[in-house]
Amino acid sequence: MTEMVPENGVLDNEGQRRVIRTELAQNMMTPFYQGSAHTQYNPDCQPATFVASFASEDFGAGQIQDETFALSDEVIGASFGQSIAGEDIERVRQAIPKSIARGVDSCLEKCGLMKRVV
Repeated sequence: MTEMVPENGVLDNEGQRRVIRTELAQNMMTPFYQGSAHTQYNPDCQPATFVASFASEDFGAGQIQDETFALSDEVIGASFGQSIAGEDIERVRQAIPKSIARGVDSCLEKCGLMKRVV
């Protein structure tokens, strides 16, 4: 399962930011446009193969939420239209998970697997 949001200015027919969702089957692939925010995850308990290639030495991977909340409180407040109270910014910052993997705990539980200890 993948989701991608192309760069600024790409809208759907309702004038909203376009989100491209793709459910991939075995041996299928999908491109992600340069500059797009995207996710991918395996919703099943079956093994999946993941292959990625990048066109430059600095492929620019990042974690959007972590990067955004690394900015100053003033920039965060302005970016969210002051919808997050200043006193809540640090609470939100601390709540951002360290892992970018979506739903790891629920996936492990669903598949009857134990989390590895490093």
